[in-house]
Amino acid sequence: MYYILGSIVLFALISFVEKKQADREIKAINVHIDYEYDNYFVTEEKVLDLISKNGSDRIIGASYNDIDLKTLELRIKSHKFVEEAQVYKDLKGNLTVEVSQCRPVARVVQSDGPHAYIGSSGNTLSTSDEFTARVLLIDGSGSAKLTKKEFFESEEGKPYLDLINFLDQDKFWKAQIAQLTVERNGDISMYTQIGDQLILFGKPEEVESKFKRLKIFYKEILPTKGWNSYNKVNLKFKDQIICE
Repeated sequence: MYYILGSIVLFALISFVEKKQADREIKAINVHIDYEYDNYFVTEEKVLDLISKNGSDRIIGASYNDIDLKTLELRIKSHKFVEEAQVYKDLKGNLTVEVSQCRPVARVVQSDGPHAYIGSSGNTLSTSDEFTARVLLIDGSGSAKLTKKEFFESEEGKPYLDLINFLDQDKFWKAQIAQLTVERNGDISMYTQIGDQLILFGKPEEVESKFKRLKIFYKEILPTKGWNSYNKVNLKFKDQIICE
């Protein structure tokens, strides 16, 4: 008897809560976008356009029951620079949207093809008319293959992605190395922010060893010989620094 009565009370309570939810309306939309890396590819205005299908779907004033959170999340994720989106509503009538952006770590610049960003996982992102990220530039006759994710998944391509991520994660070299040129044979040359030296890096092999030698050049050789003493620094040969 008590079990039946308890079930009736529980059912009535659930029905009451569901009715209260149905009676609620969306009063405000709060958009939070992750700008941790100073990337502004996604704006609040664009997010609002996406969830409302450019204003064709009414969100403010809509009933809670008419709002499908998964549908709104999928709309936001359709933006090429959105990595993750979460949408939820509270009991006060607020619809909260949290957006994480894709983070490019390099930009491929081609004279005979489209420019593209490279993400840290090797994913390729087309450029944006709304914002330009300040990242490592990559050009050269061999750079086109770096715009394809499958290249970075190959045995040949993975070392190139490792090098790009190394430069992005190391504060000193991120500030110093401005541009890579990838030749058709896969060799890499580097251009620096400070100084006019061209760095002949070769293939992306023994990366940490090469940068240790390059740091010796900057900290021990240049202060002694002068910043304008050399035009090229060759790191291609094992355990050697050849200055020209």
